[in-house]
Amino acid sequence: MGESTNIGWTDHTANFWMGCQRVSPGCEHCYAEALVTGRMRLPVWGPPKTTERQRAVSAWKDVPRWDRAAKRDGVRRRLFVSSLADIFEDHPQVAPWRVEALALLATCIGLDVQLLTKRPANIRRMVPAAWLDAWPAHVWIGTTVESQEYAEKRIPHLLAVPARVRFLSCEPLLDAVDLDPMRCDDCGRSEVQLRDDHEWSVGNGNGWCNGCDVELSAGHWLDACASEDQRGISWVIGGGESGPGARPLDLAWLRSIVDQCHGAGVAVFVKQVGDRPVEGARRAVEFHARHGADPAEWPVDLRVQQFPEVGACASSPKR
Repeated sequence: MGESTNIGWTDHTANFWMGCQRVSPGCEHCYAEALVTGRMRLPVWGPPKTTERQRAVSAWKDVPRWDRAAKRDGVRRRLFVSSLADIFEDHPQVAPWRVEALALLATCIGLDVQLLTKRPANIRRMVPAAWLDAWPAHVWIGTTVESQEYAEKRIPHLLAVPARVRFLSCEPLLDAVDLDPMRCDDCGRSEVQLRDDHEWSVGNGNGWCNGCDVELSAGHWLDACASEDQRGISWVIGGGESGPGARPLDLAWLRSIVDQCHGAGVAVFVKQVGDRPVEGARRAVEFHARHGADPAEWPVDLRVQQFPEVGACASSPKR
């Protein structure tokens, strides 16, 4: 947590409390768990029934100070909230802290507040009710998508949140992920085959969902023009795992993420290739920078670090 950070896609990090519980394969080598339970020696990682969370002190003063500085300087700065926790974890101890934290963040309009969670199903019931009618324009909401399984599980919940900026963190990226499947907005089915004897068949316009017996409207997850009243993902972060025991990142997976975003006109930010990048037939690729975080060493087509344009379409989507 601090005024400066090594996370390339943000300017500040803040934790109103520390501690969490593993919920998916992306958590297996969690840097936050290693830091908090190892270096800090805080027993705050595990199930809510058996572990407590540690309320932090500095964030409550630092965040308003950073907000004032951004307004004074006339420069929007990004704030990543809960790098050592999950702000939407269902832990009874943090419920009142979350109320306080969200109320404070709503007032910090000089910052672009980045809320990232692995529990997007909890967002709508944990934010203030007023946010569902008028979501604060400066509060971005994202979820972690490390594989296709978790893309299918988490993205629909994220799309139900009426935020202006919805984003994905595909880090650690553990497999190839299709972020832009054709789907039916009514039943959520993804396009597998376009056949009359299957769930989907080709029809007029974008297609036809046999499950709902309706013609499809635009049914993509990625949407450069996503807004509070238009569902879509307008920003994607991608990167490989780092640290002891890091799992491989095939550069083809990352390249696919970049290509999908370019094709949809969506901003994409490649953060790092991690400590075990591979290519082709699992051939190891050597990079000198720590965690493979120097874009100058990457293949040219992966040197992309974009941010979403808030309040306007980033570009005309390509389909």
